[in-house]
Amino acid sequence: MILKAFTFNSFGVNGFVLSNDAGDAILIDPSAGSEQEEQALARYIEQNKLTVKHLLNTHLHLDHVLGNAFVARKYGVQPEAHEEDAFMLDLQEEQSQMYGLPMREPSPGLGNYLAEGDAVEVPGIRLQVIHVAGHSPGGIAFFCENPGEVNGQANVPPLLFPGDILFAGSRGRSDLFGGDDHALVTGIKNKLLTLPKETVVFPGHGPMTTIGDESRWY
Repeated sequence: MILKAFTFNSFGVNGFVLSNDAGDAILIDPSAGSEQEEQALARYIEQNKLTVKHLLNTHLHLDHVLGNAFVARKYGVQPEAHEEDAFMLDLQEEQSQMYGLPMREPSPGLGNYLAEGDAVEVPGIRLQVIHVAGHSPGGIAFFCENPGEVNGQANVPPLLFPGDILFAGSRGRSDLFGGDDHALVTGIKNKLLTLPKETVVFPGHGPMTTIGDESRWY
């Protein structure tokens, strides 16, 4: 697997491109908020001769979906996310005003719903869907249990892409659009902190961490 991380828009959203040796790619929260960011993402995809197979959103707060329209239009894939967050796509204008984020083009509707226990796959890459409500009703994390070789490094531990559910030393806020702090903490404890301690966590904002490091806070 090749893993490429980007930091997008004024909220510093971490977006990721996962690809295999055949060039099949999965995009996670590619929230490009400007033409320059769109160009940087497209340049990486084109230079590495990638074919985008999936556009995944960990949740549908505006800062994480700003690139959906661009990716859908350019690569012919529709966003995939949890059904319980779908209502937020009808609130994009309201979110734009609330966050002070310019909305260059609204995200299209979801092409596929993802739920607890689903898996998103291309050959050699399998992402398990874990639903953790609380930051948003339909927040999901993507867990890669057996990443194998990543960026030339062998025997890489499991990887987790939790969006804004879990951060290094913190967790997502729960005061927006159906948030629930009790549900968030319960989900983190019961579904994420039970993963292998060596699991490397790539949050939706901020630096990487591990499940072992975050367990000490709960």
